Amino acid sequence: MRLKRLVDRVAEHLGGPRLLALPLIRWLAVLAVFTWNLLSPTAPPGWDAVDTIILAFFLYSVAVAVALWMWPGRALSWNLPVLLIDQAFALVLVWETGGARSGLYLALPLIAALQSYYYGMRRGVAVAAASAAAYLAVVWPTMEGIEVGNVAIRIVVLLGTAVGVGILADVEAGERLRVVALSAEAREREAFIRGVVDNLSEGVFALDREGRIVAWNRALQSRYGVGEGEVVGRHYLDCFPRMAEEAMAGPLARLLRGEVEHFDLEAVEHESLRRGRVVLNLKGSLLREAATPVGAVVLVEDITERVALEHSARQAEKLAALGTLAAGLAHELNNPIGIISTRAELMLLDAESGALPEGLHDDLRVIHRHAQRVARITQGLLSFSRHSSGQHARVDLNRLVDETLLLVEKQIVRDGIALTRALAPNLPPVWGDANALQQVVMNLLTNARDAVKAGGEIVVETLATGEAARDVRLVVRDTGPGIPSELLSKIFDPFFTTKANGTGLGLSISYGIVREHQGTVDVHSRPGEGTRFVLTFRGAEGDGGA
Repeated sequence: MRLKRLVDRVAEHLGGPRLLALPLIRWLAVLAVFTWNLLSPTAPPGWDAVDTIILAFFLYSVAVAVALWMWPGRALSWNLPVLLIDQAFALVLVWETGGARSGLYLALPLIAALQSYYYGMRRGVAVAAASAAAYLAVVWPTMEGIEVGNVAIRIVVLLGTAVGVGILADVEAGERLRVVALSAEAREREAFIRGVVDNLSEGVFALDREGRIVAWNRALQSRYGVGEGEVVGRHYLDCFPRMAEEAMAGPLARLLRGEVEHFDLEAVEHESLRRGRVVLNLKGSLLREAATPVGAVVLVEDITERVALEHSARQAEKLAALGTLAAGLAHELNNPIGIISTRAELMLLDAESGALPEGLHDDLRVIHRHAQRVARITQGLLSFSRHSSGQHARVDLNRLVDETLLLVEKQIVRDGIALTRALAPNLPPVWGDANALQQVVMNLLTNARDAVKAGGEIVVETLATGEAARDVRLVVRDTGPGIPSELLSKIFDPFFTTKANGTGLGLSISYGIVREHQGTVDVHSRPGEGTRFVLTFRGAEGDGGA
């Protein structure tokens, strides 16, 4: 393994595995010459001219290897001088080791083969022809008898080697070009597909068989603030741990196991990492390779805004119908309740003179208390059904919050609850009815106070948001017990309440007021994590309002 890493490193340094053959063949030639010199029975004892030539070739080869490592590009450009020096060494060794009888002629076909392989058949054949002529000139004085035929065969082999290797090099070059073209085509196709996926308006992500994310398109990055680098290569549950508890977990796991080919989920709630709760439509498809499941691809359609708009529309229709009913019912109840309450008060005054039994006195107080409660409900119904007077003006929301806190702050602090305000400076004004908006803030603060126990906290916050920071947002959050998900969709319904003495109209009235001001109400709550109401209003534009 270490040897392979070393070879790979040398090849990468030289410019690729193909160029690695140059130094390897050179050192193979050096080894072959040394071996021949040691084992040849014709080698004379002691140091002679052949030993000097071999030493010179060795030192020259070391210099070439160092140059190739230090300056690979420049050293490769010296190929012609190196070729001539190599041929000179080969021919001198042939002459010194017996001429026509020397076996070192094999260096010449090797040199010609390398020229054909790296520089083309034409150059290889030219080098082979020149080498054949030089070889013939060197060995001519030693040719006699059978050596004539041997030399002829060697020249044929020399030329044939150059031609054969050149043909193979041409075939390899063609295949290499084909591979390069196919690779470029595959990259272009992959880039095109990636471009299509990235430019989809809907989110797309893909998983491998183990559940690791292998693709994450641009729509998911921009919509949820989660970059591709954060998730690719990681298991989807490591990236989104809450997904294990959500409705998509089971179908997605079955899809990855190959138990189903696809799934289609509508209006699935998902707690995103950075954008809070979202509502999604999901379509998943199994990916197969040779009938074996290899992963899944999931199309993500975000319908959070659509669901919110549909809910708002249904709520508005419901409130409009109930408002009409509430107005009539309140007017019908007001008179009899007024009479009952007044008569009960008169009878209580009579009871103070002792004209009535004590038990009856207690019953009258009960009747009077509940008559007052019904009266409050009818007033709430009238407020619920009453449309805005239309007397709108520029409202400083920070000042309105401060004035409202003056009314409730002492009671909140007395109950042992911390009250924190974070009001943004230079907040744009909103266009609306100050009294109605103050009623909304009062309702939210009262509900928060009722929900939080001693030691808890209520935070009131304002900030500018939206395009050019022209919109205004009011946030009221508490550290109370939170609202169960099954009740969250009902909190704006008239008469829905979890309080023993509540009328169930406070949030309904607040919702109607915010809608009349062309604002929105968002609620974020989980059991044990408190509740956060977010009201967003359009900032006042000029003198005409919104």
